[in-house]
Amino acid sequence: MPKVMVTIQAPDNPPTIADLRRQYKLNEDEIDTSFGVVEVDPTEHVYTVLVEEGAAAKIQPNEMWTVRGPYSNPRIQPFGPPESA
Repeated sequence: MPKVMVTIQAPDNPPTIADLRRQYKLNEDEIDTSFGVVEVDPTEHVYTVLVEEGAAAKIQPNEMWTVRGPYSNPRIQPFGPPESA
């Protein structure tokens, strides 16, 4: 199943994978632990996680965190043939 990105604004403390799994009842295979929790805006305390598309609906705003997404996670590939050195 494809993975999507979800952003979480957590003003008090950065969430951990364990926090997210517990809060949203995510199974181990629904959240990408190798991607982790990536800080994307330190000023606004915004973090991104990568989850299975079906699990994104479980991640909803609550009293601690603001949630946005899901956002697509397209594969990034070079455009055109490689340039010779």
